[in-house]
Amino acid sequence: MRQRSGNADKRGRLAAPVLSDKLQPKGRVEIWICKGSPKLLFGNAIGLGAGGMPIYDKADFSFDGCLVGRKLDVMNIIVNQGKDASISCLATGQQQPVLRMAIGDRGTLASDPTVPKVPLATQTALFNEIYRADIDALVVNIGTPTVHQVQFLKTFNATSIPLSAFSNQANPVVNEVGLITAPAGGGLNPFPRLPVSSPALPVNDELLFSIRTFKSFPFEAANDIALAIRYTIFQE
Repeated sequence: MRQRSGNADKRGRLAAPVLSDKLQPKGRVEIWICKGSPKLLFGNAIGLGAGGMPIYDKADFSFDGCLVGRKLDVMNIIVNQGKDASISCLATGQQQPVLRMAIGDRGTLASDPTVPKVPLATQTALFNEIYRADIDALVVNIGTPTVHQVQFLKTFNATSIPLSAFSNQANPVVNEVGLITAPAGGGLNPFPRLPVSSPALPVNDELLFSIRTFKSFPFEAANDIALAIRYTIFQE
């Protein structure tokens, strides 16, 4: 007798197979806290992305001459409007790619700067953004059975951010990061775009795609502190 595939109910009818493939984008954030500014090392340019940004097959940070104090490697949350932008692109062709990255300073509990707040999928902004700027490097790895990902690399230097941007100017810290999307063509504001520091507001066509909060750490220009961030969005 030929064996049936799948599970049968009490009447002997075959039940629908259970599918294990899940189309669910995920995010991973790697953050290096450094004294001194790291440099970017690029692989081969393989094309141009949205906004005219070069796409590389690989890119990485070089910490020669820097002192790395700590590294974080954590997962993130992709907010609803980020998911909507991805789905809308599939249906309408209206592209809202990730072109910028932002950092903020109210991503932890006010009572304990070591305890990150829990972001919600409904969020449309960081808890308190202090600075955003264009991505430094874009890496795409696709076309294989196992790797389907894009990486966004960015360095933030404390010396580039005005002290007036921070919530507590006597104790500037960073404890949240997010990816920012914008129209591929840039509309009336083509890319590259200028950095924006609080309290100035960014162009209103830019939207939060994902967010990650983490333990606060000092971000003082006098100490030449820099953040090197590699943000990976992938499908398993």
